[in-house]
Amino acid sequence: MLEINKELLVDTRCPNDKIINGANISVCYTRNTDDITIGKKPSCTPYLDRYDDFVYQNGAFKGKETNSVLAYQKYEDGLIFELLTDESDISEYGINLPLNFMGKLNGEGFENQFLFNSPYTYENSEIKYFYLTKPNGNNLVIAITSKADGWKMDYSYHSWGHFFVNLKLLANFDKAYKQKENNNYLKFAILPVTTFDDCLEKLSKLYDKPFLDYDINGGALNDKITLKAYGEIDALLEENNGKITKLPYSDKYIISNEGETILTPLVNGKKGAPVSIYGYKTLLDLYKKSMDTIDIPLIEDRTNANLCEHQSWASAMLRFLIKYKSMLSDNEVQAYEKKLLYLLDIVTEENESKALPNRTILSTPHNGFPPYNVYKSCRVQELASGITILLDAYKYFKEEKYLKYAKGATMCLISYYQKEDGRIEVDWGNDAKEDYTTVCAPIIPIIDMSNFLRDTDPKLSNLFKTSATKIADYLCNRGLKFPTEGEKNSLVEEEMEDGSISCTALSLLYYCKNISRIEKYIQKSKEILDLHENWVIKTPIAPMHGSTLRWWETGWEGDADGPAICAGHAWSIWRGEADYLYYELTGNDKYLLKSRNTFITNLSKINLKGESYAIYNPDMINGGGFHCECSKINYRIATKYPSFKDSGLSRYVWIRINDTFLK
Repeated sequence: MLEINKELLVDTRCPNDKIINGANISVCYTRNTDDITIGKKPSCTPYLDRYDDFVYQNGAFKGKETNSVLAYQKYEDGLIFELLTDESDISEYGINLPLNFMGKLNGEGFENQFLFNSPYTYENSEIKYFYLTKPNGNNLVIAITSKADGWKMDYSYHSWGHFFVNLKLLANFDKAYKQKENNNYLKFAILPVTTFDDCLEKLSKLYDKPFLDYDINGGALNDKITLKAYGEIDALLEENNGKITKLPYSDKYIISNEGETILTPLVNGKKGAPVSIYGYKTLLDLYKKSMDTIDIPLIEDRTNANLCEHQSWASAMLRFLIKYKSMLSDNEVQAYEKKLLYLLDIVTEENESKALPNRTILSTPHNGFPPYNVYKSCRVQELASGITILLDAYKYFKEEKYLKYAKGATMCLISYYQKEDGRIEVDWGNDAKEDYTTVCAPIIPIIDMSNFLRDTDPKLSNLFKTSATKIADYLCNRGLKFPTEGEKNSLVEEEMEDGSISCTALSLLYYCKNISRIEKYIQKSKEILDLHENWVIKTPIAPMHGSTLRWWETGWEGDADGPAICAGHAWSIWRGEADYLYYELTGNDKYLLKSRNTFITNLSKINLKGESYAIYNPDMINGGGFHCECSKINYRIATKYPSFKDSGLSRYVWIRINDTFLK
């Protein structure tokens, strides 16, 4: 139960846990005379606003600067709040909720801190809610129940926006966002919940509207989805590509349309909370469409074209050619090969004067690096991804040079970056060393090389196997510690980062599946996956449901106007593949279902033409990039998908599908 006790918001399930941390609840606002589009600002926010602190008087909170009142009343086991002012000189108006988000100092340990797990804001729906997970299980849901413009997450000004800081619920956006109405009134609820199922039950009652969830967020045409209703539902509105059909409600729904389909529950004609699913003709049809639309000039114009994030298309295309070349015409094969050979010539360039940073794997020593390191780069993930590309290139083209480079690059990885205890470490100089053992799961190409060379080069194969074994032992013994690339500073606790957690489980399970089954590794992976469930998004929107929780990549991916949650991000696949491997190793079907949902979060970012987006963006106001000038911000409400399409990292899903659902 939630209650107000001596001005503090208290959860009686865990009275010692902080709900608010780092600041007090306050009014956030701007004046009509303010211009947030000019001047300087910190990184990772589009603007700075005003704060009006509350004084607690006679059971209500009052803000002097805005003449605001924040009243509250009990509702079930939670609280409902109403914020209002009668002042006319107000543009932005809302509430700051500086929740005890994970990583904040003095948060009493990550287990007792919140993650912004599952925001829900669907177009043309007045329902806006935010499911917050906490590893100790004492979760919350926050729901806006009045007409309101929306919400904004404040990300950390430091550490490249890696941390949630403060949730704003906004009755009015500032006038710079060109919204039509200012009502200076906000009503919202904060409710204790245990699970997402419990969350939807309570939301349906709170809004007095039907809600839906499902077991699967999409699939091939004619696949069947099981729907779960919260509240009474007598019909569904099915919307696909502008066509709306009213259907009688059934808990079984058959996918009949390609692309996104929106399902809105109805009761007596009253609309509830919409959900979305994604359909495709067949997985191979979608795979080919995705390969056909790869645009090399787009990659080189929009990115630094590095071997990790931006050349993921290459292994995806090579694996398509290896397995499904018969689906292509001769002209299509030539077009695919031309793109691949263009990249492979850059990767294997031997003349240092022509080498490209982050792309060429130079076969000679340079800049203090050993042979076969990525040119002018110590990003281990680029070297590891390069190994995968080169091994796949050898399998398809049968060109010995590619295998030579793959061997050399793997030797460079284990001899230059791997330490005696098994960890992969990057030395940035000036005593700045970082544990990269789980950054993009470098164990995968090492294991793949070991297995590929088992019969033809057993000595080298065993060397790579020994390296992988050291990595697995190190990760298992490391416990629940997940070092990451995130900046370390005195402003935050040690970061608990989605990718490092999921890659730890994936690395152990990949070893068990492809080298040797070790029961303690499987048990450790289960412990990690259970913890990581707090980072798995539950929102029933196709690119979100089963995605993992990431947000800082939007500082340079998509429209580069983040931080903002980047649902369906390619790195979610680490969790999806870990679930798939856990299913294979244990036979637990629940993890196969989880894996399928995660993979579909990536597939659902592919449009009907086969073009892809890097991310799906549920934030309404993005973090503004790393600009420090207000004039450089595009003051707009975010549009879920970026303006720019992606031809690189969005194809990572196909690499891993080849080792899972297309085996």
